[in-house]
Amino acid sequence: MRLETFVREDFVQWQHAVAVFFDLEKAYDTTRKYGIMKDLHDSGLRGRLPTFIAGFLNNRQFQFKVELW
Repeated sequence: MRLETFVREDFVQWQHAVAVFFDLEKAYDTTRKYGIMKDLHDSGLRGRLPTFIAGFLNNRQFQFKVELW
């Protein structure tokens, strides 16, 4: 909901909005953090965003709930 609000506000104000999405399905268990960060660096990504991504990948645990009907 926050993303939608952000995009709508920027649209109304004729501003640009940027979003980055990561598809972590299966990739998280098979890809090392170093490999992800190296690929981002090699692609020219610099600044605060790589630091944010590295923090996101540190000690990350995922939980899910399965309900059988």
